[in-house]
Amino acid sequence: MDFLHQMNLTDFTIYDMFNVKGVEEHIDAYPLMASPVPSSIVIAIYLYFIYKYGPSYMEYRKPYNLRWIIAAYNIFQVVACGYLVLNYIKVGFEFNFIGRCTPKLPVTEYEHGLDAVYYGWLAMCLRMVEFIETVFFVLRKKQNQVSALHVYHHISTFLIVWWSLKLSLSYQEMSIMVLNSIVHMIMYSYYFLSSFKPCQPFTNRIKPVITIIQLAQLVTMLVHVYAALQPSCAANKTIYTLHAINLVILISLFTNFYIQTYVRKARKLKQK
Repeated sequence: MDFLHQMNLTDFTIYDMFNVKGVEEHIDAYPLMASPVPSSIVIAIYLYFIYKYGPSYMEYRKPYNLRWIIAAYNIFQVVACGYLVLNYIKVGFEFNFIGRCTPKLPVTEYEHGLDAVYYGWLAMCLRMVEFIETVFFVLRKKQNQVSALHVYHHISTFLIVWWSLKLSLSYQEMSIMVLNSIVHMIMYSYYFLSSFKPCQPFTNRIKPVITIIQLAQLVTMLVHVYAALQPSCAANKTIYTLHAINLVILISLFTNFYIQTYVRKARKLKQK
């Protein structure tokens, strides 16, 4: 019952499956947030396209040349993530929040609480926009890049952000959003540069570093989640337990990717 209470699911009915109330009524007013159904439909369409419809559609077609579209998308991501970081700082985020428990108050008691909700919602939308990256893989006939790590990372991140906004919604989540946005600024800048041949000698050298940065981000997030799980912290323990489980899975997957892609590959090259 404690679990159901923390998830706002006491006296749960079929109707509640479509109308889970948020911890703050302000978040329920935003598109996609009143019910988990729309976001679930988005994920279902995403999975259907990347695994079924997309590969079937592309089977007898030549790969699309999306170079400039992808370049524009990468620039968009860098700008959007930078915009989020700057505005999170504007509404009260401080870098010393990372790894600490921040006080949980009703949104309206924060000086810029309602603005913070808006930027949290924008961050969630940006995580959903990232689904298009897998669509690019499919349309370019790079189905091998539609890996379990890639798909799990996108879906789990989107869902965790959605449920955090819905059932936690505090300044505790800001640190995770800011860390993720900063790393994405680095990552998408790398993707943009690597699409130009003159930059590739440089981007090829730093490619392993990008994975290390992603791993460092995940470990830092795990430390932050650990602080939120302490008994003295008022953060939603169920949400942050899910955060912790997801982060451990992602750290394991990214570590395995790094070992398989860089460590073992380097060993094979030395043996030749």
